[in-house]
Amino acid sequence: MKLPLLLSFLFFTSLAFAQTRYEVSSAIEFNAAQGQASAGDTIVWKSGVYSDIRMDINKDGLIVTAEPYGTVLFKGVSRVTINADNTTFSGFQYIGGLIGNLDVIRVYGSDVLITHVNIQNYTCFKYLRVYEESRRTTISYCNFENRLNRADQNILSILVDNEPGYHKIQHCSFKNFEGIGLDEGVEPIRIGVSSQGHLDSRTLVEYCYFTRCNGDGEIISHKSRQNVYRYNTFENNPVAELVLRHGDEGIVYGNFFLNGMGGVRIREGSHHFIFNNYFEGLDTRVIFLVNDPSDPLSDIHIYHNTIVNSEEVRLGGPGNNPPTNVIIANNIFTSPIEKLFQEATGNETWMGNVSFGTLGIGLPSTGLSNTDPQLTQNIQGFFQPDSNSSVIAAASTGYPSVPLYPGMDYDHDISLDLMKESRPVSLTNRAIGASEFSSTVNVQPHVTEMNTGPSYLFDNLVNYLAANISQLTVGGEGDNNPVMVSSNVNWTVTSSADWISTNLTSGTGDAQLTITVDKNDLSSNRSGTLVITGDTLSETITVYQEPGPVSILETSTNDIQVYPNPTNGSVRVSNFPSGIYSSQVELFDLDGRSLFSQVYRIDKDELELDLDKLGSGTYLLNIKFMRENGAVYGELTKKIVRN
Repeated sequence: MKLPLLLSFLFFTSLAFAQTRYEVSSAIEFNAAQGQASAGDTIVWKSGVYSDIRMDINKDGLIVTAEPYGTVLFKGVSRVTINADNTTFSGFQYIGGLIGNLDVIRVYGSDVLITHVNIQNYTCFKYLRVYEESRRTTISYCNFENRLNRADQNILSILVDNEPGYHKIQHCSFKNFEGIGLDEGVEPIRIGVSSQGHLDSRTLVEYCYFTRCNGDGEIISHKSRQNVYRYNTFENNPVAELVLRHGDEGIVYGNFFLNGMGGVRIREGSHHFIFNNYFEGLDTRVIFLVNDPSDPLSDIHIYHNTIVNSEEVRLGGPGNNPPTNVIIANNIFTSPIEKLFQEATGNETWMGNVSFGTLGIGLPSTGLSNTDPQLTQNIQGFFQPDSNSSVIAAASTGYPSVPLYPGMDYDHDISLDLMKESRPVSLTNRAIGASEFSSTVNVQPHVTEMNTGPSYLFDNLVNYLAANISQLTVGGEGDNNPVMVSSNVNWTVTSSADWISTNLTSGTGDAQLTITVDKNDLSSNRSGTLVITGDTLSETITVYQEPGPVSILETSTNDIQVYPNPTNGSVRVSNFPSGIYSSQVELFDLDGRSLFSQVYRIDKDELELDLDKLGSGTYLLNIKFMRENGAVYGELTKKIVRN
């Protein structure tokens, strides 16, 4: 009979093409599995806590995953590089590791999916970096939290070249980056670098949640062109905001900016569009158009936003490079903390806006009416038009349309409101502000801390205990050294030597531990250990101390070179003592006033300082040298003469 033979043939043929599953529990097993695997196969890491695991994914089409998600945790010097295309990398946690100036995840391949990955409390350069050659990388449902070393090392970096990347960052959470804002370089997301500002990236950031992101003044740094930021929530960020930098043509819509410093700062560039956003409780500013000579603003479009209970919109007036062709249409500005606007240039185009509260600027002749928008607070606590609101079917027309960039799909015709409800086809029948009137849909953020990040994020699926250093070397004078303990179990600390002590002898969960090492009066080296134990887990930190009381810098300061001095502009500092990772540089005038302060990472044993903007005179240059764990190694003060 032919039918059974045919069915038998089809069965064995399907087996020949069946995907293969490899289970691994070590780097050796992983490398062996990758060597045998083919496109479509799955390599599954077994549940557990693993130290010092480096993965290089070099074969196209593999699925590398944890099973179940969240039960595989990497620490120590663990990291991964994805060189292959069509790769899925999912379900892993990276917690409490220490990899110096390396990245936790590097992506060189294209069509890569990174999903349900948690990275927190890591000492590293960047958490995740997508390189220029990658295309169409998607990063979804990941959590990025509390990177330990801070200076000039943003969290998620997308690099750009001459062809758009079309990357996507979706449903991710970014949380708890310590700092004071300013220009510290710890942006949660940076798309491009300044030299790539003229390139099209076309990256989409959507449905992400940002909170307590204090490591830099920029939560997202837009340094390339034609990127879209939509349906995100920025909440409780006291020193930072979304910033459009060196790239033109940024699209910002459908976002909630709540309770923090600000919403959108436009520092450079042109042809930006900010529409359908909701701003409330911002205590410094809402939208800030910067008057900057480096790349003056032009063609800035601000449409259909709702701004409530916040500080002012700053329009960039003072200075020699005011923004030009700023079009402000169909927005609601109401109930300011003090005033609605500041720094108007007088050249803005106003169309169909409603304001209610202290204006702060001269009233434009047209396009800005002083009218109560009659917003009502819904049960979620957010404001939207009530049924009698004067903003319903009151929008103006005549403003430039939002462009649609090739290969992208977004609401360029503003056919939807903030909550993705349909707006009327006729522009004049649309409501002013971010939302249409609705009796059934409440205005509220699309994303929160609870519906972003990995599915397992708030479950303790695996017990872990990690310290961000495994050994410590100090000079004979002794030292205080911070250590980050990452844990979800109770733990205790014991010392093998009476000259090594800690500020804590026990703890619960994450904590910063300070190790104090006494002065070494001996003429020889000594060593000891700290052991951190919790549950069945333990971490050992070995402490090495050189003989005292002479510190290393007392014997090496004379070897450090600072040149040229006098200088016509830049100064180079070289020949650092061994073991120096970064330096805190501060410049003072002779009256003791601090003129400049910045942390630099030491690269190739040399540091270059740009002093071009200083006037002629004599200054004091103070440099604190720091180890990789952030402890101060010593310092040098030198007079610098600027010609």
